[in-house]
Amino acid sequence: MRLPFLRRRPPGPLPAAAPVPLHTPGSTPAPGTVPLTVALRIAREAIGRHKDANIHSRLDMYFAAVDLDHAARLLVDALDHPQDR
Repeated sequence: MRLPFLRRRPPGPLPAAAPVPLHTPGSTPAPGTVPLTVALRIAREAIGRHKDANIHSRLDMYFAAVDLDHAARLLVDALDHPQDR
């Protein structure tokens, strides 16, 4: 005999996640916004660090994805808020 609270419930649809924009146009720059030249240097360094990453290694791909995602977000933020132009 199974207790009622231990019964498996049928899987239901997962709620849809609300998209979060990287930037809202017309807003002030985020506190961590860096100049475009710095963002470009960070992106180039990230690409250089992971150019020889083993595509068959989950750990290598994880670190490359996180590092390159960070660099891409910095670039988008710097392009959306040009401070030095």
